[in-house]
Amino acid sequence: MKKPAAILLLVFGVGLSARADAPANWDTNYSAALAEAARAQKPALIFLTASWCGPCKMMSAVTLSDPAVWLALSAVQPVVVDIDEHRDLAAKYDAEAVPTFVLLSAAGEEVRRTTGFQPAADFLQWLTNGVSDAKEALIRQAVAREELTNVDRLLASTNAADAAQCATKLFDLCAGRDEPIARAAAERLKLLASRQPAALLDGLNDPRLAARIQVANALRDHLGDAFDVDPWAAPATRAAALEKWRLKLPAEIPNPGAPANPTNVAPPK
Repeated sequence: MKKPAAILLLVFGVGLSARADAPANWDTNYSAALAEAARAQKPALIFLTASWCGPCKMMSAVTLSDPAVWLALSAVQPVVVDIDEHRDLAAKYDAEAVPTFVLLSAAGEEVRRTTGFQPAADFLQWLTNGVSDAKEALIRQAVAREELTNVDRLLASTNAADAAQCATKLFDLCAGRDEPIARAAAERLKLLASRQPAALLDGLNDPRLAARIQVANALRDHLGDAFDVDPWAAPATRAAALEKWRLKLPAEIPNPGAPANPTNVAPPK
């Protein structure tokens, strides 16, 4: 028996408009929530959910409404994201299952995540520890930005000792967990490589692979494919290759009268 067209349209319409219910006082505007988190300098908590997700409904009804959890949520900017309505955000945060909670620092750096239903006590511990981690991340970012300021000051110098100090600071920044800071440091490494490539050679002995990769990229960008030191190679292999390049590269800064201020290098956002 065929269903009346009006009923089919009604059912179809309900299916189209179905969306995940947001817990009370949770934002549903992702962009606005992250902007407010940045303004207020507090972590953002993203609740990735779906209208068809039973554990998500339990999290909203049981865990997120718990008085202790409710109080702890005042330390974050909470936002609900329906993965069916925002597939781009589901992909951005690798939401392979729901519910998924992602905690971001005020600067947008992912600090922690968890997936699946959790009782109030477990979720409270996860959230409390995450907020503490997010605060540490914010302090770490502030310190890194100050270091970038110091790097720019050293880049303006024509002193070889300043170049060596600048390189050491950049190695540390490139190996850090903050991606915008690491990208900004990598751009400054390229600038230093164009002025005094020899100052970067010690970075290829850095114990941190991330730093070695960025140093190798900067030197290859300046010297071309002839630069053959592999940052993945064993220490003994790298050491032998570096000795060859220490003899090739001049220790002094070329064109010492040229301005070194990285005016074309943007600070991290």
